[in-house]
Amino acid sequence: MAFHRVFVYGTLLAGEANHHWLRGAPCLGAWRTPACYRLFSLGAYPVLVPGGRYAVEGEMYRVDEAGLALLDRLEDYPVDYLRRQLRTPFGPAWVYYQKQPPQGGRLLPHGNWRRVRARPTVGEPQ
Repeated sequence: MAFHRVFVYGTLLAGEANHHWLRGAPCLGAWRTPACYRLFSLGAYPVLVPGGRYAVEGEMYRVDEAGLALLDRLEDYPVDYLRRQLRTPFGPAWVYYQKQPPQGGRLLPHGNWRRVRARPTVGEPQ
């Protein structure tokens, strides 16, 4: 059986809204990319764009072929998101990204989706 490593940085992280798509996939650990990306928030989810000067924090998972196919469906690959392989300490890993910054996206120079999600939005109790 073939396995793939996948780097996740947003709603697929443990405790986030789409983490259930990784059900049964072992987490290999936390990792931070080299400083060559940009991470944007669209409110409900982030978008990673190559070619920046920021590192992005996330987690590495191991998925089988069926798990990768599920993630492709979630990310609407290759229509909405593309994927490329990264060199990581865990070995080569897939990451989902978009070529261009999303319209209306807010740059997250700290590269950490959880920092955005941890802040209450206007109208939420603190």
